This record gives sequence, C-alpha cells and structure tokens, in this order.
Amino acid sequence: MLLKNTDIHIRDPFVLPVMAEKQYYLYGTTGPEAWTSSASGIDFYTSDDLQNWNGPFPAFRPLAGFWSDRNYWAPEVHYYRGVYYLFATFKAEGVCRGTQILAADSPRGPFLPINTGPSTPRDWECLDGTLFVDANEQPWMIFCHEWVQVGDGEICALRLSGDLKTTVGQPHVLF
Repeated sequence: MLLKNTDIHIRDPFVLPVMAEKQYYLYGTTGPEAWTSSASGIDFYTSDDLQNWNGPFPAFRPLAGFWSDRNYWAPEVHYYRGVYYLFATFKAEGVCRGTQILAADSPRGPFLPINTGPSTPRDWECLDGTLFVDANEQPWMIFCHEWVQVGDGEICALRLSGDLKTTVGQPHVLF
C-alpha cells in the first residue's frame, strides 16, 4: 500500500537518494516510544517521486546485548567508501546519550553496530551526529554536545578513522 507524505508521522527526517536504484530512502525518528522509554528500532520508507512511499521497513533492530534501549533518534544514512553508514542517537538508563555508527551493504540494512558503543564522548550528553568528509577526504562526525551539560549547547567536530570505527583525538568545539 502506498503512503502519502501526510500519512507518515516522522521526526528528524533524512532522505538518501540512491540514483543507481532511482529510489529515495526516508529515515527518521518514529513511534510514540521514541521520546519515552523502550524503542523497537529504526525504520525506513522508499519512494521514486518523494510523494508516494512504501514501508515502513526495518533498517535496524537491536540484537541481544545492544547497549541502548531508548531514544532511537535522528537516523541518517551516508554512503562512504562502498558502505552505507547509519548515524543515530541512542540512550540507556544511567548512560549518556550518544551517536553510534552502524553499517550495512545496502541502504535497506540490516544495519549493525561497527563498535560497542557511541563514538561521541562517553561522559558527554550528545545527539544528532552526522558524517562530514573534508577536502582531504578525512571523515569527521559533527554532533551536538547537549545543552543539559553545557548550558547553551555546542556544535562539535570529532575526527574519525578511515573505517569510521574509532575516533582520532579530542572533539573540537565549532560554536
């Protein structure tokens, strides 16, 4: 069944065009549980015209032992060096909110974590990470250090290794 834009209830939308497929992939924060307690995963929709959508389809479902159980927010998918990477915000009780990176061979997933926890600093409340590749082809994560810790919030950049699995150095405050 095709859904119209008005039929999809989504926050933090991110659209990935995949020209080889002549498809658009829509990811976002969905479901009433996104802001409260438990979370079931991250879904996506597909379209060839940005008006009529198929879905939702599962992009990520947490496997047993995944560190986060709530606040699956603001997913973005980026194609980088032949891999699709999903950046999303996650949270667990007693653990700071952070951006974790997951990977898949397809924009449909299934996306799996590339490391054991968030790439953002473990003692910082962070959200909304995205991938930025500079003029030297060096990958960075741009993210928000939340206002709950620093008063007004900060936008930071954190250098990543070429495979995005580790961070290189400390975060830089951009503003």
